[in-house]
This record gives sequence, C-alpha cells and structure tokens, in this order.
Amino acid sequence: MSKEVNNEYWLVIWTRFKSGDQEAFAVLYNHHINTLYNYGIKLCKDKDVVKDALQDLFLELFLNREKIRIAPENLKFYLLLALKRNLIKKLKAGRKVTHEFNESVDFEPQYSIEFQIIEQEKDEEINRKVSDAIRQLPAKQKEAVYLRYNESLEYGEIAAILDITVESVRKQVHRALKTVREIISTQTVTVLFTFLLKKS
Repeated sequence: MSKEVNNEYWLVIWTRFKSGDQEAFAVLYNHHINTLYNYGIKLCKDKDVVKDALQDLFLELFLNREKIRIAPENLKFYLLLALKRNLIKKLKAGRKVTHEFNESVDFEPQYSIEFQIIEQEKDEEINRKVSDAIRQLPAKQKEAVYLRYNESLEYGEIAAILDITVESVRKQVHRALKTVREIISTQTVTVLFTFLLKKS
C-alpha cells in the first residue's frame, strides 16, 4: 500500500470515527493498542494501572472525538502524550509524585537500531553489547531514543511528551547515541551510529 493510499485510508477511518462509527473506532484501537501498551509498561510496571489508563484514554478519545482537532497522521503522537499524562495523574493520585515516575522509567525494549545491527551481523554478542549500553543511559535519554527510533516521532512531538524543548530533545538523542557508540567498540556499530547521529 503506497503512502498516499495509506493516508487516504486513515483519513476515511478518522472521518468515520469522528462521526461516531464504532467499527472505525475499533480499527483505531486495534492499530494503536500494542504500541501504547508497550510504551505504558515502560513508564509504569504496574500492568493494571497501565490497562486502566488505556481504558480511560480510549473512552475519552471516543467521548471527545468531535472536539479533537488533529490530523490522522498525528494520532499516535497524540495518544502517546495523552497516555503519559494519564499515567502521571494516576500515579499522583496513588501518592507517587511525578519525579518518582520520571526517575523510574525503565526502557529495555528491542530498539529498532538493535534490529538493524543484528540483521547486518547476526551476532548475539553485538546484541548484548547494544542492550547493555542502552541500559546504562539516563531514563530520559532512553525514552527519547525509544520515541525517536521505535515510534518514529518528530523532535517536536518528543519534546511535548518529555516536556522539554526541541533543542533539549536533540541533545538527549545525540548524547545517547554518542554514549552507546563510545561503549561499543566494533567498527560496524560505530559506522551505524555515526549515520544516525548525522540524521539527528
């Protein structure tokens, strides 16, 4: 499916959803739920809290559909941001402060950059080194890299989610990739991260 056809498809789904079509709502739910759950569980290890937040999020999305003024292609960003805010509210209500939430972020996904390396090298040792290097990054850097390379968000979108400036996001991503590149000594990984740094 070409990008143009794909965009047209989601525009139709979005238009139907905003008119109250429950089948279109189900399509949106099924398309985004795994991404949102995977992100939520990295922000909060309590699966029940994440599931409650997701339920609230999609209920609010449906009830407020006529008021939402976003393009279909920006929906993933909108939902990720809303989920994070929802989780923070729930954790605050449970007497966990925002600072504790931010400091406890524990991103240990299979990053898309890891997959690229593994596909090139098929080397378990490299996979281990990349994973170990990513785990050493500060929480906010992990989250910035995750949103940038796993979820393909723009810097401005990541800035809104992390509640920092666009320039700060660029620095976080740059520092994260630089740190991982320094930790890993293989030539292939160095070349790959140099390429990623040029894009960031």
